[in-house]
Amino acid sequence: MLSGLRLDLKGDQLQVTGSDLDLTIAVRAAVSGERDGTAIVQAKLLTDIIRNLSSGAVTVEVDDEEARISSGRSAFAVRTIAAHEFPQLPEPAENSVVIDAALLSDALRQVVSAASTDESRPVLTGVLMAAEGTGLRLAATDSYRLAVRDLPGTSVLAEGQQVLVPSMALKELGRLLSTAEVVTLRLGERDVTFDVDDARLTSRLIVGDFPPNYRSLIPNTHPNRLTVGRESLIEALRRVRLLAKDATPVRMALRADGVDLLVSSPELGQAREEIDARHEGEELTVAFNPEYLMAGLDVMPGDEVILETVHPQKPALLRSSETPDFLYLLMPVRVP
Repeated sequence: MLSGLRLDLKGDQLQVTGSDLDLTIAVRAAVSGERDGTAIVQAKLLTDIIRNLSSGAVTVEVDDEEARISSGRSAFAVRTIAAHEFPQLPEPAENSVVIDAALLSDALRQVVSAASTDESRPVLTGVLMAAEGTGLRLAATDSYRLAVRDLPGTSVLAEGQQVLVPSMALKELGRLLSTAEVVTLRLGERDVTFDVDDARLTSRLIVGDFPPNYRSLIPNTHPNRLTVGRESLIEALRRVRLLAKDATPVRMALRADGVDLLVSSPELGQAREEIDARHEGEELTVAFNPEYLMAGLDVMPGDEVILETVHPQKPALLRSSETPDFLYLLMPVRVP
């Protein structure tokens, strides 16, 4: 029963499990248990009741037909769902690896947002996890941008192995990682499981291949290279995009001693800002979707960012001047 939460009590440990078959999250909590048992309760109803109770201890008693929930002067009796109606969930794989939670959290923050939300192209809604050299690579694309983060020395997959994990599952994982020190990963044939403190997240893998040509999109050489303060660029972009309605592009005019940002809207007007920067190569103007550009800058580490270009109509590469482990490829917008 996908609308229900499964409550499993064993001794003084309560496990609460929710699943839609593609994604399953189970959380354990220490309680004062009196008798072991299992119950299925409507998820939204149970959540609403608990959320609205006054602070203090909550008592839950369950029989074959109902769950009685009480706290202070409040008391509820809600119908339960037969336990056998909850889906049988697969056991996680036995082989496991332990990853630093802060490192994985940072990688997910940089990559997951670049995945597509278009369910008609399920492969692009996933995040690639692939063995890369002696480490792990995470990559995601929505065909307009590509985010790639390498975790050197993190050996999770066998040489040449790669899987596609739904981005929605990894967004939920990111929330679980906020206070954790380590995460244990177990990779099965059809699913992947992450153990984080008292929580376990299991997700089905996406069947299909991540765009095999994604590497070819990353140019080997860039004749033009702009180095600019990250915060200066973010602040300037935040101001000029006030006039960038309906995906109006932001033009970046690259010159030797700086960069000019320009947004022009026939309905609203024009915004322009100059930023000090260092540019090596041909002076040119390239245009980007301001939301996609800001998304890349927001997750870029370091005080300076480097924008490498080949041609106004070819993909541009955004990277940090401090680390080569993360790159953000951005397709330009054609402008008159």
